[in-house]
Amino acid sequence: MKILDIANCIIEFIRLESSRAQSQGVVLGLSGGIDSSVAVCLATKALGNKRVLGLILPDRNVSKQNDLEDAVELCKELDIQYQIIDITEIKQKYIDLLPLEKISIGNLTARIRMTLIYYYANFFNRIVLGTSDKSEMMIGYFTKFGDGAADLLPLGDLYKTEVRELAIHLNVPKSILLKKSTPSLWLNQTAEDEIGMEYEKIDAILKYLNENNSEDTEKDLLTKGCTKKDVGLVRDRLLKNNHKRILPTICVISYKN
Repeated sequence: MKILDIANCIIEFIRLESSRAQSQGVVLGLSGGIDSSVAVCLATKALGNKRVLGLILPDRNVSKQNDLEDAVELCKELDIQYQIIDITEIKQKYIDLLPLEKISIGNLTARIRMTLIYYYANFFNRIVLGTSDKSEMMIGYFTKFGDGAADLLPLGDLYKTEVRELAIHLNVPKSILLKKSTPSLWLNQTAEDEIGMEYEKIDAILKYLNENNSEDTEKDLLTKGCTKKDVGLVRDRLLKNNHKRILPTICVISYKN
């Protein structure tokens, strides 16, 4: 499918689902990164600038100033409502009461942000627009009930490399396009460093695992610079994080005579 057709499909999806929910619009978190920037551009095209609210939720100890500036500049360019809420003190209140552990605090950060996003969605009778892409969702690179929480996932069927193509089509600023992806959960975090490979490799492997599991395809993968270790790493992430992609398991009570 052509990029223009993909953009139009997502725009119609946002418009239709927002109408079905009888909402007054959407709320989403803006990080200054590529996924949230693409999502907010599409939402604005779908609903108009008056029905989109962007929340910029920096942590002074983690967030970079250029990310905040990029998010604000994009909001101004789109002429949408936005609000900056520094979560540093909110997060510190939790940390003062909890044992310290890097990953747990990182996940707490994502959940604090999503709590605020849902607060504003509730307050304004809007729905939450998620910004996770297919690559992140498949390998579980998101915080459960944090950035993974949403009412709509407009980018959920696009791999990261496809989101980048869509960003170019939407004229997302170069300062955002060229930026390394990061959840901004701790200082100097980048997605590719944490995962252990570039998204070009991740997406190639995901497409192989998801769409065609033939031996010939795996050989083609290896010629693209992906090692068997890379394939194993991605496959392990898929299995380990499967619980993130499904609803909580319900214990079904069966009564026997």
